Amino acid sequence: MADHATATAEPSAASQLLQQHNAAGSHHVFVEEVEDEELRKPVTSAAPSEVEAKPSWVEPMSAKAAGKQKAQAPSGLDTQSHELFPELGGPKSKANAGVAPIWSAKNNANGKANGASPVNGTPRSSTPASGITTPTGPALQGPPTLNIPGRNIETLFLEPQHVLPRNQLKRPLPDIIKDLNRKSRANVNMSTTGNGRLRFEATGPQDVAQQALKDLVYQIGTKQSIKVPIPQSARAHIIGKGGSTIKSLQEKSGARIQLPKVDESQGPMEDDDDSMIDVIVEGNALSAATARDAILKIAGERAASVNSRLKDIPAEFYPFLAGPKNSLVHKLEEDKGVQIRVPPHHAWSSQPPTVPASGERPVFAPSSNENPIHLAGERTAVQAARAELERRAEELRRQLALEQLSIQRGRHQFIIGDRGIPVDEFFEDTGCTIVLPNDEDDDIVTIIGPPSQVQAGLEKAMDLAMNMQCSNIDISRFHRQAPGGASAHARNVTRYLRQRKEIERLEKLYNVHFNTPFSNEGALPWELYSRDGKDAIRAQSEIRGLMDGHPPSRMSTVPVDPFFHQHLRSEVIPRVRQDYRVQLVMPEASDIDAPVLLVYEGPSSPESYEIPRAQPSQADVGEMQKYLEEARRHIQDLLSQQESLTEASIDVPQKFHDKLRKFIKKEQENRAANQIPVRVSNRGATVNFRGPSSAVQSLAEKCVAFLEQEKEDEKERGFTLEFEFPQKFANHLIGKGGSNIRELRDKFDVDIQVNDGKVELKGPKAKAEAAKSHILVLGRQLQDEVTHVLKIDPKFHRELIGAQGAQINRLQTRYKVLIFFPRTAKSGKDDESVAEGSSDPGKPRRQQAPDEVIVRGPKRGADEARDELLSLLQYLKDTSFTATVSVQQKQLPSLIGSGGAVMDQFRQATGAKIDIPSARDTVDGLVDILIKGTKTQVAAAKKAIEEKKAIFDDTVVKTIDVDRKYHKTLIGAGGSNLRDIVVKAGGSDDRRELARTIQFPKQDTDGNTIKVEGRSDVVDKIVAHIQAFVSQRESQVAEVLEVAPEKHRSLIGRGGDIKRSLESQFKVSIDVPRQGSGHTGVKITGQSGDVEKAKTHIQSLVKEQQGETVQVPRAMHHAVANNGQFFRKLKSDCHVTVDHAGHSTPPKPAAPSNARVNGGALPLITDDTDAAADVHSWNVVESTSTEEGEIPWVLRGSPENIEKAKKAIDAALEQSKNQTATGYLILPDPKTYRYVIGQGGSKVNSIRKQSGTKITVPRDQNKGEAIEVIGTKEGVEKAKDLILAAVREGINSSRAPRD
Repeated sequence: MADHATATAEPSAASQLLQQHNAAGSHHVFVEEVEDEELRKPVTSAAPSEVEAKPSWVEPMSAKAAGKQKAQAPSGLDTQSHELFPELGGPKSKANAGVAPIWSAKNNANGKANGASPVNGTPRSSTPASGITTPTGPALQGPPTLNIPGRNIETLFLEPQHVLPRNQLKRPLPDIIKDLNRKSRANVNMSTTGNGRLRFEATGPQDVAQQALKDLVYQIGTKQSIKVPIPQSARAHIIGKGGSTIKSLQEKSGARIQLPKVDESQGPMEDDDDSMIDVIVEGNALSAATARDAILKIAGERAASVNSRLKDIPAEFYPFLAGPKNSLVHKLEEDKGVQIRVPPHHAWSSQPPTVPASGERPVFAPSSNENPIHLAGERTAVQAARAELERRAEELRRQLALEQLSIQRGRHQFIIGDRGIPVDEFFEDTGCTIVLPNDEDDDIVTIIGPPSQVQAGLEKAMDLAMNMQCSNIDISRFHRQAPGGASAHARNVTRYLRQRKEIERLEKLYNVHFNTPFSNEGALPWELYSRDGKDAIRAQSEIRGLMDGHPPSRMSTVPVDPFFHQHLRSEVIPRVRQDYRVQLVMPEASDIDAPVLLVYEGPSSPESYEIPRAQPSQADVGEMQKYLEEARRHIQDLLSQQESLTEASIDVPQKFHDKLRKFIKKEQENRAANQIPVRVSNRGATVNFRGPSSAVQSLAEKCVAFLEQEKEDEKERGFTLEFEFPQKFANHLIGKGGSNIRELRDKFDVDIQVNDGKVELKGPKAKAEAAKSHILVLGRQLQDEVTHVLKIDPKFHRELIGAQGAQINRLQTRYKVLIFFPRTAKSGKDDESVAEGSSDPGKPRRQQAPDEVIVRGPKRGADEARDELLSLLQYLKDTSFTATVSVQQKQLPSLIGSGGAVMDQFRQATGAKIDIPSARDTVDGLVDILIKGTKTQVAAAKKAIEEKKAIFDDTVVKTIDVDRKYHKTLIGAGGSNLRDIVVKAGGSDDRRELARTIQFPKQDTDGNTIKVEGRSDVVDKIVAHIQAFVSQRESQVAEVLEVAPEKHRSLIGRGGDIKRSLESQFKVSIDVPRQGSGHTGVKITGQSGDVEKAKTHIQSLVKEQQGETVQVPRAMHHAVANNGQFFRKLKSDCHVTVDHAGHSTPPKPAAPSNARVNGGALPLITDDTDAAADVHSWNVVESTSTEEGEIPWVLRGSPENIEKAKKAIDAALEQSKNQTATGYLILPDPKTYRYVIGQGGSKVNSIRKQSGTKITVPRDQNKGEAIEVIGTKEGVEKAKDLILAAVREGINSSRAPRD
């Protein structure tokens, strides 16, 4: 394989086909036969090049490929001939022999390509693609030519076979030219050359002359169809995003371009360049050649960079090829300048390698096609990198050794995976890779690596596997006398507990893991793994209770064919649970032939059901048996009513699979409601059916008939039918976004093109005729167009139109009509969208009166749309009763409620529309509330608001004196106590209402008086509550509990949530000393009993907090902490808190005092915005720290969470070692910082990801603080460029005109 990198490499298929494109020989340039004496003939300084420049992927063909090309040459159409397929232009420019290939890597500014020698001559890319000729420039040919304004001449030659015969032309050729000259600003002349070619000359401005010749060829040229082979990887580039590129190519060239469809059943397309496809180009000689050249240009540009896949390298080699942390791959990428993706090695394999016989080398199978190594980059670099990887793979085949050992199957999970270590870590520690079997019956562990390191890999695997204690639990012994056998019952219990997620709950509760193996006879003993023996004992105790609560009398089984499983899941399970109190447990995919399990759960709902842990009574056993038997009989009766199951299969060519899939889906949707759908699957070209015999037979017969018809239709795919269709109705035929025409294509299975008043159908004749009939009927319906003018009061227009025109758009779509509303002096967006968007292009609308609505379309649709509009108008009139209620402005908050909740309740209860006017509409402190709706709705809403108004009028004010020392406690955290008092008294919990109901004296004033305002009964209750609260507080006691300062945080929690929870739970007040004060006493205040309970709980809470210390270099403290973000991440992700055991943190490195470039001044924010976007201050400082020693990080949390946190700290320390530089960026205008952050932080997160740096944007930009960027020197520079680009983009977008 290494030979791929040499110059004598076997040419790829793409190279051979492109060479065929260029094999037609040199292009002969035609000049005028009669010399114009008025023009000075240029002096030729160089002979024309006999050979055009070839793309880089054109290599010498193999003998086999050359033989095929030679044999096929006479029968094919030479699509590369510029004589058969001419283009427009003047004489072709002279090209030097040393033209650089245009499809290799781009040239550097110094004329070198990837470090190669300078390129001589003019690049081929400077001329139009595929030899389109251009006038010769003075730089290439002696003295300059004399250009006379208006005397530009465009010349075109056509072979006789490319011109329509006289009997197919609408008029004689001279008449066509005469008519063209009359319409165009160019003058076209025709002559005949000696070899029979027709020569056309167009004189005039260049673009006008070229367009005239294009129009001429369009009228007289014959249709051609050519194939253009391109690499399959260029397919997407020819199509473009949303088909934009191919659409542009067709519009510019005038030719029709067709690419082969992707066969989804064949899987994703390969992206290798050796795979080729044929592009079909249809058009006249000129348009086909233009389209061909544009396609080849795109394909050529795509071929400069290639993708390649290595599929024959074993997956076991991937870690050795990539190296620890992908170091070897990264080095190869840097050396070769390519991108390489080596897939991660998956330890679990269905086919692990076997130990070879003595004296033989191990055999490693190639990886699957789904997981190959990917290479991308410049062609020669990719070939070199590929050769290097293959060379290394061959070395690994000769060097690697393989050892195997048997380890208990249940312990494999503790070697690699979530409960073990990552496979990459295993490789880094041992230099070996590991393969674990997927087969449940296989317990062989395979270690692959250098012979000197394999033993270390074996030792590591055994250490990890044996790190967990294991005990066996034979659950079959709990019910040895179970009918059907103790093992079978144990299996049923295991299935049920798994389905109910009870085993998963035990694993999380006790930090253990269960392995529940099965055999054909039933459940094998459970394997219980734990790190702490006490946890295992607790888990075993719960298992005993679960087994006692699930005797054989609680369960039953019923055999069911897997075909009915889905039907049972969707239709039967909910009904059986509700009617028979029985839960059905369906077999899993890995055990599909197991019976359906029935478990009695009782009358409770499935959500509230609690798993029993005690033996049922005899009465319970009798009830269980009764319901289980009834449920079992019910299921058997349902299945007995079904037909017997059968299977059938048919062979279907791959190209028909997609159509057959759609046909089957449509048939299945039309089945009877009580019929179970047939199960359809395929393996290769064989389609299998399984289900009820009659349904299978019927569907299979329909599919066979459908296939036969498709095969017949395939023979007629080239049939074309063209007919006239009124251009004014083309939009109706196409539909919005092409929706109508796509529906017709799917319905009739033909290709439909609509252009210039003609419809072209391509497909089977019968289907094309049917489609034609349907379209002609549609045309006749559209001809039957009427216009209705409706008189509608303008006040109803907005509601008729609907939000964003939704109401009218629905009517237009349903009835296929156009509806026009009049423009008003102040039309809203809804009106404008309909008035403008609904107009028929090119058809002027009549002037509308303000109260006129126009409906235009087919008579039937227009009549129905008119009737529905009038019905809707009548409904609006019926619901347009109004009333007003005057209320005091200060009452509005109570009527509206928090977030409008009270008003929404009024609207929902009455169905009326209620509008609250703005504050500026207030007159003498009164506000008029407008109510709109039906007569009944308006009356109900008015009554409800007036009742609310009456309650407001019953408002009293009382005062009560309370010592100020109780005010804070009375209010509570965030006003929680105050809110509870008001709500319990019957008041509102709205924040504004609360502030008005109870008012405390301001802090800067003297006095203890509290003011209470509201309804008399509510005020009395609030006063009584406050008096009782004060009386209780006066009898409180206070105690001080000594707690170490580092544990204070565990009593406070994030945002004080733990402290508030403790205060609410024990009804006490807790005062924790401020951080850094040095005080240890935590004060607890409340009733004596509550204080004791809280004290005891806090003591237990403090004792449970375990801590472990990690030493972090002081020089790296701030780099890892990242302004505290890392500590917050540990708390949220690992539930671990961090403190420093009283040690002071190192001082944070300060930004340099002068960070501006060259000490220059920054522009003012009033300067030109272009200057402000480009001028900035930037300074990069090498990250150095004089701090020595270490600082303790004390981690507090559960042991497993601390382990997770330690791993995160190790990873952060490793990452911070690469952060060698810090950049400080100051922008002149503080307002531009928002462009760096982006919406929701999206832009700054994107820059962080692209540059691999940490970026901190200051909160207050007006203080002149710098944006801090930390990372590698290259990453910091890249981040700076991305930030400035984001600022420029933001400034440009803000200045762009808005629609």
